Amino acid sequence: MELQLFGINHKTSKLSERELFIINDSNQDDFINFFKGEFGDFIESFYALSTCNRTEVYFYGDPGTAISIAHKTLEFLGWNDSIRQGLYFLDGEAAIEHMCCVASGLDSQVLGEQEILGQFKKSLQTYTRLGVLYGQLQDFSKEILSIAKAARTETKIGFNPLSVSGLALKIVKEIFEDPTHQTLTIVGAGQMAMSVIENFYDNGIKNIHALNRSKKFIEINDSFSLVTNNLSKLATLIQTTDILVTSVNSLLPIIGKGLIEDAMKVRANKPMLLIDLGVPRNVEDQVRDLEYAYLFTIEDIELVTQENLDDRYVEALKAKQVIKDRIKVFGRDRIKKQYRNDVYEALKIISSSLNEQDYLELLSSDDPHKLLQEIDLVSNEQLNQILALNSHAIFSMLKEMRSA
Repeated sequence: MELQLFGINHKTSKLSERELFIINDSNQDDFINFFKGEFGDFIESFYALSTCNRTEVYFYGDPGTAISIAHKTLEFLGWNDSIRQGLYFLDGEAAIEHMCCVASGLDSQVLGEQEILGQFKKSLQTYTRLGVLYGQLQDFSKEILSIAKAARTETKIGFNPLSVSGLALKIVKEIFEDPTHQTLTIVGAGQMAMSVIENFYDNGIKNIHALNRSKKFIEINDSFSLVTNNLSKLATLIQTTDILVTSVNSLLPIIGKGLIEDAMKVRANKPMLLIDLGVPRNVEDQVRDLEYAYLFTIEDIELVTQENLDDRYVEALKAKQVIKDRIKVFGRDRIKKQYRNDVYEALKIISSSLNEQDYLELLSSDDPHKLLQEIDLVSNEQLNQILALNSHAIFSMLKEMRSA
């Protein structure tokens, strides 16, 4: 078995295609049940990651199965054929390197952005809790997370980091002369929404309202917290909202052109900035047709990601080298660990066949290799692996087995 992945991202597909290929709370159970039922015979474990930039599925299973698994998965979840054109497939060390780049923000639309590391970690925790991420894939993923953290801390790619919420704030500052006088309404209460609230509050925007499907207490710091309103109050709240930011999981837009038109009548056409951070999109694109409504989506964020790009690109090269170096060390350590495990299991077979007298004789021997060669219980390959160890290592393993 080996590590494999498939997915689409901002490099291979448009937002309109990416928002069709999402694995979130709304379809996660269906995805897990299908994956386990359809591929359980040749897949050990798996998990998925969906962000505004990408959806990727990672699994540890029989080699060369990613393409057929991807196509069956797309078919099951009802995604159209256009998505297939943007699919990519990776395995082995290439998959590990790619996942490290994803988790560290080096493969993001906003180069070096900081939020992806938390999203990657949350995905690991979720699928572990759901009982489908374990074994070799879990070991790989923990190491990938560690390498990604190192890439950020050992270079300046994580210094004064850009984030989607930070870029949203940049848009606000470019449109409003003094954003601190504006009213913000955030729709959603997830990680991205929390980041937006914290970022905006720290930059002087204090008049903040939040809406969510369920009531939630949000504590930003010791001096600021709020309780979310129900989504049913959206139509009323946006009548006094200058900045509307949305970040919720929804298969269909929750804010339509008609809702904003009605709000504009009450506002006497006072301008409103809408920043849609949802994938799929939370706001109908037709809102752009309204004269006093200014809509920005994740795709538009690309227009404001050029700040300090040259510096970030240099640091990205350094970070990628950190990743490559760490992967080499991880690979060597993994080979050593696997070698030790193989030898240990072979020696365990021999140890279990020895009575107490033979065991003590082996431990006191000046040349245990000669005695081991006379025991015909393991393959020649296993025996050669054992014989490659020095006497001290052989004795240590034998004592460890008997004391276990």
